[in-house]
Amino acid sequence: MFGATSQSPFFSRGLLVRAPRSRRGDRGPPQGRGRSDPWLKLRWAMPLTSVAFDMTFANRNQGGSGAYARSLLASLRERDETVPWVIAGPRRSNFVGTIRWLVRGGGKAVAEKPPDILHCPSFVTPWAIKVPVVVTVHDAASKHFPGDHPLEWRVYVDAFMPRRLRAAARVITGSEFGRREVIEAFGLKPDRVVAVPYGVDSRFLNFSPSRPPTEGGGTLLFPGAPIGRKNLDSVLRCMAAANQDSLLARTTLDISGAREEDFPSYSKLVHALGLRSRVRWLGQAPHSEMPSLFASASAVVYPSLYEGFGFPPLEAMAVGTPVVASDRGSLPEVLGDAALLIDPTDPRALGEALEAVLSRPEVRGRLRSSGARQARLYTWDKCAQRTTEVYKEVLAAAAVPS
Repeated sequence: MFGATSQSPFFSRGLLVRAPRSRRGDRGPPQGRGRSDPWLKLRWAMPLTSVAFDMTFANRNQGGSGAYARSLLASLRERDETVPWVIAGPRRSNFVGTIRWLVRGGGKAVAEKPPDILHCPSFVTPWAIKVPVVVTVHDAASKHFPGDHPLEWRVYVDAFMPRRLRAAARVITGSEFGRREVIEAFGLKPDRVVAVPYGVDSRFLNFSPSRPPTEGGGTLLFPGAPIGRKNLDSVLRCMAAANQDSLLARTTLDISGAREEDFPSYSKLVHALGLRSRVRWLGQAPHSEMPSLFASASAVVYPSLYEGFGFPPLEAMAVGTPVVASDRGSLPEVLGDAALLIDPTDPRALGEALEAVLSRPEVRGRLRSSGARQARLYTWDKCAQRTTEVYKEVLAAAAVPS
């Protein structure tokens, strides 16, 4: 289907392959074990898969798809089976530069140093690629919530993405929910779409809070920019409607990842509901500060109407913060019973769940312990291992004459 890949310097179906250069500059098995060790000889004789990562669009996104791409790439570099490297077009979003990359630049970069596979981790693929292509598509949100996306993205999704995804050797999603959505939205063959759960960054898994979280009341955290499907409306309305004797009526809300001036409609709603003194817009917090920001919250509230995976609630769980989240999209699958799941369109149900977390120590304790266990099911090492298996499946299929 894709033709031979023998031009790659890293790929071979024979017994002898070129070994990668280790971090110490050695061109053989790692130091510390004898070079006569049969196991090391066997591992260094195993075929290596070379993978070009197109980071053009991941480089433009600090969270979400960008975080996924950078974390997966780092984990693949730690594995023996793959030799990944980066290709990339313009770092800044501009129409002309992006089109040039898609039409010619990406194909030229691949042709100059042919890999076994091109992995595009952020939905979009260059054209005229002569090697098998793997694409990661996190969800079909643009189909359900087009207003959350700019016009040029909606045009690309409708006019070009279905054909580009059908031409891919495999499409990866982060959840079984996402897999079903992508198959339906873009008309893909089910056997071409694979769910590979993503990971939680070690910064969250290894974080130790410097002080215990506030008990009873305190601060709620709404992580990420409040685009429409993230459903900030329900949070604000349940806070405004809270009984004056409740702890929820005395809590404040921090919104990370956004500035007030960028969301004027929500700014007006905050004022109209009388919440101006209780809502803080934190702007874009540095990634290094996110574990402590999650840990300092009494609870993380995530009533999203649609998710393909859901990094923020898992990250909150990893540092021991209780989570109240939506029962929609991938969230029940990813969070399991380690969060309080509610109907995101019911502000009363959301308010009751938040009040339970704020006022009942046994609820907080259960969510902290179960959340920490749930978050540790998702590691980037596991994601890289399963992704490597997808690469191998693709190359095995490409080697069979059609």
